[in-house]
Amino acid sequence: MLKNQNSISTRYAWMSGLIFVLLLLAIKANSALLLKLDTGIIGIVQDSLPEFETTLMTLVSKIAEPSFAIVYAVIIAAILWFMRLRVDAIWTLATIGGGDVVAYIFKEIVQRARPRWNQIIPESGYSFPSGHTFGAVIIVFFILWFFVSQIRSTTIQKVSQIGLIIWVVLVMYSRIYLGAHYPSDVFGAFFLAVAWLVIARWLYKLLYNFVAKVVEPRSEGRHSQH
Repeated sequence: MLKNQNSISTRYAWMSGLIFVLLLLAIKANSALLLKLDTGIIGIVQDSLPEFETTLMTLVSKIAEPSFAIVYAVIIAAILWFMRLRVDAIWTLATIGGGDVVAYIFKEIVQRARPRWNQIIPESGYSFPSGHTFGAVIIVFFILWFFVSQIRSTTIQKVSQIGLIIWVVLVMYSRIYLGAHYPSDVFGAFFLAVAWLVIARWLYKLLYNFVAKVVEPRSEGRHSQH
């Protein structure tokens, strides 16, 4: 199924990777300009903290927990396996697992402390990149590629796409609103996720036939026709 789907443009992939690296370097260099932008955006987002909005953002953040992203990926992989799309199922698990490792490595490299003010939900660990945002972007692309793309109605497809985009924006907003991350953390996670998905798609194509021989020995190449 995945071979049928349009991949992310190579141009966007390179742009995403470049922006991520620039953010990483700026943070490591303790850029005063970046910190000013970060704190300015946080001030705007946290200008008012109404109880309803706080409750909503807390719920969004809970649903987008990185540990839940793994659960969502397992569910998606199980559905694909049941549909006999076994290479796609394995790729899904490998992509979320490998992505978490990549994000963790960058967290350890940068070791950025979290914002020190207005933390509505106390968070531990390093701040860059945002694990919530990274996981949300990965899961949303899984849903777009494997399920939304199969919807026959163009209108329902568009509505679904818009809804998923709004969800990612809400997750990013919630992490800033709750004081868990700087804006550059969530944007960095977004661009890292896009770049990682392109790498994962490249690995999918490169290793497809090998994996298919292992998991589908009686139907070799069935999905390669897609």
